[in-house]
Amino acid sequence: MKITVVGATGRTGGKVVELLNSDEIAGMISSKTTDSEFEEAIRHSSAVIDFSRPAAALKAAKICEKYSVPFVCGTTGFSAEEFETLKSYSKNTPILYASNFSLGIYVMKQLLKICEKSLDDFDISIIDRHHNKKKDSPSGTALTLAQQLRKTPQIVSLRIGGVVGDHICSFTSDNEEITIKHRSFDKKVFAVGAIKCAHWLSSAKPGYYSLEDFMNAQ
Repeated sequence: MKITVVGATGRTGGKVVELLNSDEIAGMISSKTTDSEFEEAIRHSSAVIDFSRPAAALKAAKICEKYSVPFVCGTTGFSAEEFETLKSYSKNTPILYASNFSLGIYVMKQLLKICEKSLDDFDISIIDRHHNKKKDSPSGTALTLAQQLRKTPQIVSLRIGGVVGDHICSFTSDNEEITIKHRSFDKKVFAVGAIKCAHWLSSAKPGYYSLEDFMNAQ
């Protein structure tokens, strides 16, 4: 399988490159890549994995649609309009989007639903901690966690030091509190998940997929 990595010089994209064998890499896209190099790499790929910026991700998705190349996207920070554009490219090629590719976050989302059902009168908060170079705030993961809930949680975002990613969700009443916490130690966890999704997506029909679709198919 030949994979092109968009955002190959970034923190997470670099981890994807590290995990792939040299003969598995069709292309490594960075800000220095020309338009022709960008398209040529994707055209010869079995799948594309993207951890970049919204503009680059949309550019990659459009090329993937053109050549029917499966597209796995972990970029965050899309506007609502940009995200709808991303999804529109899935009419002609399979696209899987996840704000976080870790198994732990997938489980955490299920736990939040269970807790809210039993603790419907509790206040809910999410603390979102990432490294001080992360651009989007709140993070895509924090927003995804919030979307699992009927009640709108209070979200506090901290951008400090070299924190890979911490998400702490608390259900608090006047008398007690339940806290669910997920901590990522290394961005390798996101790269591993994205590569697994790329292999699965390579045999999928055109359409828009989520990490839940991948997990449910296992």
